[in-house]
Order: sequence, then structure tokens, then C-alpha cells
Amino acid sequence: MIQITPDFLEELRGHQRFQDLLQELDVSDEDQLDLFETLDVDGGGSIDLEELIMGITKLRGDARRADIVAVGLVLRNVQSALNKFESAVSSTLDRQESAIRELQALPLL
Repeated sequence: MIQITPDFLEELRGHQRFQDLLQELDVSDEDQLDLFETLDVDGGGSIDLEELIMGITKLRGDARRADIVAVGLVLRNVQSALNKFESAVSSTLDRQESAIRELQALPLL
């Protein structure tokens, strides 16, 4: 499987033919600047050819209403997950603080 690194993608961006192709695909100049970071969703440091093609396809043109709604729904899910995580961490810290106070109250031998 072909893996594309940030350096290789940057090298591709240096070729006029690749820039022309991105423009023909209606990928904005702003999206081109951080193209690798946008496409490397999992943060693995490389993307395969399929991720490149699928990602560029999604970057084409202006955002549609469905895209904006989808991002809003994902954001809502992330917020909910973060709230649950925050509650769990807070509860764990409260229990740890209580256990520490109990240990401090024990007489030393």
C-alpha cells in the first residue's frame, strides 16, 4: 500500500501540475496550505492513497448545509463525551481526596 508522508505531499505541492489538479478539483488555497494535517485524521503521520482521494473529494468546493449540520452533530457528541469524562474525572478525584484524608487521619504506628 502506498503511504504518503507530509514531506512527500509538500514535494507534490511544489509541482505546478499537482497545484493545477487541486484547483481543478476546487480545493481552496487555504485548504491546500494544511492539506496533510486535514487529511491525516488519525494523526498517524502518513496517509494512504485512498485517504488522499477521499479527503480531497470532501474538500471540494464550499461547505454545504449538510456538511455544516454534520460537523455540528459531531461537535455535540464530542461535547457530551467531554462532559461525561469531566464528571468521571471529578468523581475519581473526589474519591481520591477522601481516601487521602482518611489515610491522614490514621494514627502513625
